[in-house]
Amino acid sequence: MSGGSNPLADEIRQARKPRLDLSLPPRTDLPDQAVEERSRELGGRWKATTQIQAATEPEEPPAPLVSVRFDCPDYLDRAVSVKAAEQGVTKTFLILSALKTAGYEITDRDLVADRRKSKKR
Repeated sequence: MSGGSNPLADEIRQARKPRLDLSLPPRTDLPDQAVEERSRELGGRWKATTQIQAATEPEEPPAPLVSVRFDCPDYLDRAVSVKAAEQGVTKTFLILSALKTAGYEITDRDLVADRRKSKKR
């Protein structure tokens, strides 16, 4: 192919279309029950399984964090680091768990195995 246009490349360029904005606002005029009934009707017609998840109540956010610095023996830091790596959790989680076991009040929502993973959501 020398000098001319490439029909395949032209077809690919033509196939590109702008992305549609699919973030539609909720329809207040259409109750959830009507949507669920209609989806079941269409699912039955097309022999498909339909399942609409019920809305969940928003969870209370974890307490704000503060940075605490303290000195500990290097062997303790190594031991906590190794145990955290073995369990796939953070050192903070292990320390908070130990404090909870010692009787300090720590809510379950604040006892997160790895906050780094929950921030990605």
